Amino acid sequence: MKEKPHIIASVRFYTKAEGGRARGTLPEVFRCPLEYEGEKFDCALLLEKPGSLAPEQSVIVPIVFLHPELIKHRLRVGNRFTLWELGTIADGIVKEIPAD
Repeated sequence: MKEKPHIIASVRFYTKAEGGRARGTLPEVFRCPLEYEGEKFDCALLLEKPGSLAPEQSVIVPIVFLHPELIKHRLRVGNRFTLWELGTIADGIVKEIPAD
């Protein structure tokens, strides 16, 4: 069964020179903390359609949270966030919040 996304976001992965990943993500799912307002929340980028994401790539991607009850009610379209993996590796903006 496919997971229903909690948000749809525009995400831009940083280049290695900007502190991003040295190589791309795995092709189906990428798990990492999403940082919003100074707090980190476990999430997964669902990469079935875009596939593996390379450094410096920008993409619209569905995201699910491990504990959506901790963050989903705080998010609004237009909110900015970062993705973290031993440092900030990407930034993003919420484009859509699908209805439950």
